[in-house]
Amino acid sequence: MLNQKDITNILKKIKIKIDFVGKLDLRNGSDRIFCNSFSRFLNKQKNCISEIIENNQENINSDIAIFKKNFPVKELRKFSNKERRYLIGIINPSDKKDGLEAIKIADFAIVGSIEEKAYYSKYIKCFVFPLIEEVSNKYIKKYEIRPEKEICYHGNKQHLDYVDINLENALMRLKNEGYKFKAIYNLRELGKCKKKFITQHIQWEKESWLEEISNSTVGICPSTHFTGIIQKKIAKLITRKRVLRNDYLLQYKNTSNASRAFIFHQLKIPVVAEIGGSMHHLLGDERAGYICYSERSWYEGISRLCKDKSLNIDFSEKAYELMKSFYNPDVWCERFIWELKYWLRNEN
Repeated sequence: MLNQKDITNILKKIKIKIDFVGKLDLRNGSDRIFCNSFSRFLNKQKNCISEIIENNQENINSDIAIFKKNFPVKELRKFSNKERRYLIGIINPSDKKDGLEAIKIADFAIVGSIEEKAYYSKYIKCFVFPLIEEVSNKYIKKYEIRPEKEICYHGNKQHLDYVDINLENALMRLKNEGYKFKAIYNLRELGKCKKKFITQHIQWEKESWLEEISNSTVGICPSTHFTGIIQKKIAKLITRKRVLRNDYLLQYKNTSNASRAFIFHQLKIPVVAEIGGSMHHLLGDERAGYICYSERSWYEGISRLCKDKSLNIDFSEKAYELMKSFYNPDVWCERFIWELKYWLRNEN
């Protein structure tokens, strides 16, 4: 951490300069949102200047340097020296070997959800910037020109491979009734998901993924349940055999967030999501979507939004407005700068 004199100098500045460091791959959601978009939004603030430095050899001439996700630890060490006059931030920390070393070097971390902040706050100071994609309104389609009874998923293949048995049963039932299930993921690099409820596998492409999602009736957002082979077998046994009949069995990654739901909301596609964490913010009171756990709740939530045109449109519009209200990136940028200054003034 910087000494008090350097911290005071940063706090006195009218405009804080923030650099995002690392070569970006805009096919990667973290690079696209946490670096490229975050930098652009910060640049719009009156009290901030931001730019992206893709050449790791450049000297840092800023107040804060935020390094992209999975920035090589060996490279990061070069920036951490006694002479530095800037704060070091990292994106999406990890408690694996290299991640823990990066945490020791950094002063703070940028995370994408309350779940991630709650988990990684034991290691490092965390600030939340939700994973808000920049989505053009040109992709929004009216209900009448979208396909009927087409369920859509986009995201990591792992979320499909280890989908909860309740959702899997509900989707198989819907498939047997004539519903289609479209899965958009990195098919080329990760291989084809073998789940039988999938009727269409679509390769995720930066140029076409939003267009593919917009041609859907309803979006689903399951959580990731894989926590290791042994744990998975025990969890599956408990769930399938209903060993704990009156309890919820919830599992999700420490990096879980609602970003996959955000895309649907921004495209005015209603969402049915698995219970837990960030999903409650927009979907918890059933005005803009449904949160599910049991097979029946998944089945009813999806089928209801596919069959009822007025409900589909109503939920879509409300979710769209809630996104603009709760997840305005400019507001989150203002909040980040305020919380950063508060932390520097009061906790150091």
